Amino acid sequence: MSGGKPLDGVKVLITRGQSGASETASRIQAEGGIPVVVPLLKFEARIDPSEKEWGGSLHTYDWILFTSKNGVHFFLEAMDRMGISLSSLGVRCAAVGDKTACYCEKRGIPIDFIPTEFTGDAFASEFIHAVEGNAKVLVPKGNLARNVISEELNRSGMMCHEWIVYETVLPVESGDRLKNVLERREADIITFTSSSTVHHFMKVVKAHSLGRFIEGVPMACIGPITKETAEQYGLHVKISPKVYTVNEMVESIKTYIQQHD
Repeated sequence: MSGGKPLDGVKVLITRGQSGASETASRIQAEGGIPVVVPLLKFEARIDPSEKEWGGSLHTYDWILFTSKNGVHFFLEAMDRMGISLSSLGVRCAAVGDKTACYCEKRGIPIDFIPTEFTGDAFASEFIHAVEGNAKVLVPKGNLARNVISEELNRSGMMCHEWIVYETVLPVESGDRLKNVLERREADIITFTSSSTVHHFMKVVKAHSLGRFIEGVPMACIGPITKETAEQYGLHVKISPKVYTVNEMVESIKTYIQQHD
């Protein structure tokens, strides 16, 4: 696996959703690697039967907490469907992570709070200490997102509600594609950017009895939750950057390859 660039000849399986896969693929290619893109995530709006009721109560919240770009995107879609302007609500907004915050700003949502650590656990702790009083909080989220933030905020005395605005599904066409990639051993390293990618990956592996094809293949995970999920399945997580970004994951992959070349 040696060559003129750090990842020359290294085939890296990218499992994140299509919208984010191109960014990862570009970074892999820039280092000489071969991106193998098999999106295991697809995001779809969830049209809540109680959407009108949500719309009628939005003005009663003090804060809206965004935990992902998808949460922002599909929340704004719901607002458009209801004909409501976020700016008219007088609500303050918070974001978990720089990328979510930047996306909020691009969509015209000013962010009043962002934690120093980009995990739900750290967010809840810092938010509780930063916000005075018994705030009423709304968390727009996906159907597979954890509820650690709402649990912690409610435990602290705040009133926190979750609104599922989108669903995460496995693209139908990706199952056969992943099966072929693994059977042909076209992946030297497998990357995961969320627990959902791990769950969907293992769903395909188990459905087609592909366990023997991933034995010993090093895995790269972004974030401790994703790493924990992968390890619960018995996967070999060898790469886990301390900073939870694609750039840092690629840097960690480079380091791993250099150490094991």
